[in-house]
Amino acid sequence: MPKDILLYMSDQHSYRLQGYAGDPLVRTPNLDRLASEGVAMTNAMTACPLCVPARASMISGQLPSNNGVLFNFGSLPSDQATFLHCLNAAGYDTILCGRMHFVGPDQRHGYSSRIAGDRTPVFHNGVPAPKRPDGSPSRVTGYDENGSVRYIGAGDSPVLAYDRYVVQHALDYLAEDHERPQFITVGTYGPHFPYVAPPELYNYYYDKVDLSDVSDTFDGGDALAGKMQEADPEVARAARAAYYGMVELQDRHIGAVYDAFQAYLKRTGREGIFLYVSDHGDMNGTHGYYGKQVFYDPAVHIPFVVQGAGIARGKTIDSPVSLLDVGPTVCELAGVEQLPGDGKSLAPQLTDGTDDPDRMVVSELYTYLPDGRTSLGRMVKWKDWKYYAYSGLENDPHLYNCRQDPNEEHNVAADHPEIEEKMKAFADQYKTYDQVMVHELWAMKQLKILRKCNFDDPNERWQCPNDLPELEHPVCSKKQFGPTTWVAALKKMLERL
Repeated sequence: MPKDILLYMSDQHSYRLQGYAGDPLVRTPNLDRLASEGVAMTNAMTACPLCVPARASMISGQLPSNNGVLFNFGSLPSDQATFLHCLNAAGYDTILCGRMHFVGPDQRHGYSSRIAGDRTPVFHNGVPAPKRPDGSPSRVTGYDENGSVRYIGAGDSPVLAYDRYVVQHALDYLAEDHERPQFITVGTYGPHFPYVAPPELYNYYYDKVDLSDVSDTFDGGDALAGKMQEADPEVARAARAAYYGMVELQDRHIGAVYDAFQAYLKRTGREGIFLYVSDHGDMNGTHGYYGKQVFYDPAVHIPFVVQGAGIARGKTIDSPVSLLDVGPTVCELAGVEQLPGDGKSLAPQLTDGTDDPDRMVVSELYTYLPDGRTSLGRMVKWKDWKYYAYSGLENDPHLYNCRQDPNEEHNVAADHPEIEEKMKAFADQYKTYDQVMVHELWAMKQLKILRKCNFDDPNERWQCPNDLPELEHPVCSKKQFGPTTWVAALKKMLERL
């Protein structure tokens, strides 16, 4: 009988905020239990530090430059196979419970059914802003990077409400028996901002969080010039306390789903495998930055844990792995056909916890530079080293020794030209900026039409309740930030096309 597999995927959870990863403060007993009973990847990197491209990369097995999904308005073609199609073709029910951040009218991409709706606030699948019971606009905000420091505190939020909804639907589904082999994805919204945590968790962490890595004078190089930085201690402490609280809450949800999955396996007499991963991390004040869209560790280093039948117990894989590896790994564990792509199956390593010490993995980011030009950034992780550079800024490469400099404060590219060149050569084997832009310019022209469309399907969508309480006195940055840089640049580009 094929193994049942459950993939729990959160949104914006940094690797470091886990007990087994060494954080002395955060309480993650369920993730710690998974790591102790399975295999934890200690050097897992996202394929892109941005939601939609990261997830499209995971299901397609291709980097953004190869699948064409470069930003949060992109989508895979409906006739492109994903690893979900491979599972479904082999007889699996592929069940989507919650968030996968698909854009456009195709909300499946290989999932045979959805049992809990999504909430994806992007362009032509725009989601209405929360409202009060009387229909007036809610003050809840903070969904993007610049807005994230405008609404922080202890209370409830659409993110927390959505996750309660998703987890309950997962528990209900696992309480039933299902004849066919199951691949279930449980997709939550947390710990993505708004930085709002339940009061008991927010208050627990508020006086305990460390702010020593928060700065608004850190120089992130030419590519990040002008990117929003906030180091006001009141704002930084509140945001960090909320984020820690949201991570702990996510751990509780993971524990509930994991226990229900184990009960399902025991009741049905089946074998199963449980995976936990996040799409990318969150800077949460490190170097003064918030959110993602950078190549620093808190944004690109993600949790990735596998536990279950045939998986080694209490092992770690310390060499670099990628979010791109999820599909090939799941397919090999399930015994089904794998798609060719940019990742690799970790299944052999998961049986004994062996490393692949010479492996390099890549992350990409299509972005806008401070002067409005578009750029393709590419990061390579190899052993203790991290390298990245941006097209148009080739004279500003970054190289960090992550073991000696875990906070990535000292760019040593000039001191180690042989390592910089080796990693650059690996990055350069993929498509160039000019090659990528052939598709991107086409996609932008389509977007001029698509962003005027409404493909919202109530059967696929979670509708935010109108009676969620607002924060009475949210912590709010005193700085005046405009729209996130890429949003303003995108609008200008669309006007020029």
